[in-house]
Amino acid sequence: MIHPKIEDGKALFPKVNDDGSRKVGQILHIGKIINHKGECVDSLTLEPQGIAHLISAECVHLPDEVCGLAHVLTRVCNDGLLTLNIGVVDPGWKNNLSTPVLNFSSERRLLQVGQPFIRLSFHQIQNAHDIESKRYINSPPQDYVREIRARAAGSFGKSFLNIKQLVGKASKKENARFKETMLKYLPIGAFSLAFFALMVTIGIATIARLSSNGTQAEAIKRLEEKVNDLERQKRAISPAETVLPQAQAKKKPGMGEQQ
Repeated sequence: MIHPKIEDGKALFPKVNDDGSRKVGQILHIGKIINHKGECVDSLTLEPQGIAHLISAECVHLPDEVCGLAHVLTRVCNDGLLTLNIGVVDPGWKNNLSTPVLNFSSERRLLQVGQPFIRLSFHQIQNAHDIESKRYINSPPQDYVREIRARAAGSFGKSFLNIKQLVGKASKKENARFKETMLKYLPIGAFSLAFFALMVTIGIATIARLSSNGTQAEAIKRLEEKVNDLERQKRAISPAETVLPQAQAKKKPGMGEQQ
């Protein structure tokens, strides 16, 4: 357990491994690794955009007048691993610490128990006993681990933002909306298409009828013109036919006299 002691505004760490102590804080190491299924494992190969939960091996014990601040480790970030949701550790906290870790690199990263993952710095709160506040209620360690496992399996996915699941939900929603739209507007479209086909049929029939009427009118007109031509020809021939019989009638008596 880490019991920071504040003297002259400085955090001291008695009975703490010197390998983990720093002038500006305490390095915490991985004690448990929780995968996306909520299972505790000793090592995990984290895929790009993958998420896991880490629980510290150390138990942090803060007095009422001390708070802790969790910080990312630069060398861990340089490897493409980013710890999330880190921040203030409340005064009176007596438990392990946990945080999700995201692999934002393009390569797989191996997580193992014992690796360092965050740094804690401690700060004394002035006049803490004069401030009225509700004391933090600590859960038993086993309940704390159970809560982290449930959160990893239920609230987080296997990858950052769970993009595949979000895309799947969006696709299902769009497909459902598309089907609903099709069922709503398909009958209207079918009726419009049938009405258009009917109008085309009527139009073609009307054009054919008009064309037929025009052809008949032209035929009648040509026939009338022929009749008129025949009438004119008849009138032109009729006077000549009338004169010829009269001339023959006058000529016949003369011929009888000569006989």
